[in-house]
Amino acid sequence: MSSARPRTVLLVHAYPLSAHMWDGQEAALTGAGLTVIAPHLPGFGGRPGEMTSLADAARELLELLPDEPVSLVGLSMGGYVALELLAQAPQRFGRVVLADTSAAPDDEDKQRHRQAQAQRVMLEGRKFIIEAAQKEHSPQTFKTILPLMEAASREGIAAALKAIAGRADRRPTLPDLKVPLLVLVGDQDEITPLSEAQELARLGRAELKVIGRAGHLSNLDQPQAFNEALLDFLT
Repeated sequence: MSSARPRTVLLVHAYPLSAHMWDGQEAALTGAGLTVIAPHLPGFGGRPGEMTSLADAARELLELLPDEPVSLVGLSMGGYVALELLAQAPQRFGRVVLADTSAAPDDEDKQRHRQAQAQRVMLEGRKFIIEAAQKEHSPQTFKTILPLMEAASREGIAAALKAIAGRADRRPTLPDLKVPLLVLVGDQDEITPLSEAQELARLGRAELKVIGRAGHLSNLDQPQAFNEALLDFLT
């Protein structure tokens, strides 16, 4: 297993946010001398367009990367995209961090729920998505993510929901991973809980770190602990 530590890091953001969710991590990583690539996915952060699939999103991201291997960090939906990147071009990555995410696909009930949400957001707008997020996250984290959600287009949100619902089972990708993997999870994450993180770690022979007093957006709930884990692994 390679132990190389790339000097460039790709950060892939969660749904329905934008690359600005990584602002604190980008500052920490650049402060440590690393180069950060943190793009908005289509339909988020004011970027036009919409995702056609997670696989297509991954192919677009590969075009942004330098020729040498980079480190890859994805959280939640960003983790789904990261797994697509690893399935398509594992040789492009030297270290991988998967945070608050899962390699398993949605079951039929979850797929139907996401498809219904996609239809609803096109009819009603994003208000119900924002209201749900307010219940899921701490007041401080919600305050941080509110403008990010407001910058997402309804088309972008709907397309992302459909793309997530249609994602492939990426558990078979992990045993073949030939680079170091770190799995991070908030101890209070109810969306992709500890059991999902444990499966990722087992399949990918990964180091697992549980971040205390953190929910699904562990990088925002406990940025200092998240950044320490990230810097320790990537630098």
